[in-house]
Amino acid sequence: MTAGLFLKSEEAMMESMTSYASIEKSTEQFSYSVEVRSLNSKYLEVNVNLPKILRGDENDYIQLIKERFTRGKLELNIDLFDWNESRSVTVNTALMRKYYAELNQAKRKLGIENPLSFDILVTLDGVLQRQRSQLSEKSQRDIFKTLDMVIRKNLEMRKREGRSIKSDIQKSLKSISSSVVDIRAQSKNTAEVLYEKLKANIQKLTDGPVDDVRLYTEIAILADKLDVNEELIRLDDHLSKFKQTMNEKGQIGKKLDFIAQEMFREINTIASKANNARISHLVVEVKNNIDKIREHCRNIV
Repeated sequence: MTAGLFLKSEEAMMESMTSYASIEKSTEQFSYSVEVRSLNSKYLEVNVNLPKILRGDENDYIQLIKERFTRGKLELNIDLFDWNESRSVTVNTALMRKYYAELNQAKRKLGIENPLSFDILVTLDGVLQRQRSQLSEKSQRDIFKTLDMVIRKNLEMRKREGRSIKSDIQKSLKSISSSVVDIRAQSKNTAEVLYEKLKANIQKLTDGPVDDVRLYTEIAILADKLDVNEELIRLDDHLSKFKQTMNEKGQIGKKLDFIAQEMFREINTIASKANNARISHLVVEVKNNIDKIREHCRNIV
């Protein structure tokens, strides 16, 4: 049985790495369960837990999962139970005779008179030998088909979670955009506010007229240091790029996390330049929303 018999599913625009699906079914030989769980991971990791009778197909199971998933820590568990067929039993008479001879010798040495029971002999290790179960081709095909169904369910759950994550991220982006507009408005009159504030303070200290030309020069230098326009432009650009990347196919989680990092860097710079309480408050809100976004990004494929 080869994993290549199954078609690769179409990639979703946004998928979560956290998912779980399982199915229980029966063949003419036994009942069985197949489960696939997925957790966050930087790369694609696949672990399989199989009963001994299925381990010959382990590489096929791993390959099938690798064909259908691109990222995440995947764990496949298959369990067989309630066998329907009876296995033939043989008695190892040579081993049984050896046990009998050894036990009789021990009896004589120990002075035990009780006779050896046949019931005891057949319970000794290796006396009864059951024929190994053989996996039929039909049972093998059934398990692979069931695994395909479990993978489909798992991928659907990833898509549902992805839609929920996308919705939450969009709310955070909307809040950030609103805060950026407010920060831009608050920072527009920086020079004028500084001028009036410093002029009033100097007049109090000197109790006399203020050299407006000299004051304007100093304010211009200070205002330039406090100007956040460039940071706001870059932040707008990152927001636009983030929204664009959210609608791309394939692995976008790492890209989104990187863009969110850049957003955080810009808002940190704005925070260091903030010269009024309103901007400082808005910066805290933006940081909180970026933290939420980054938390989601770590769970996006």
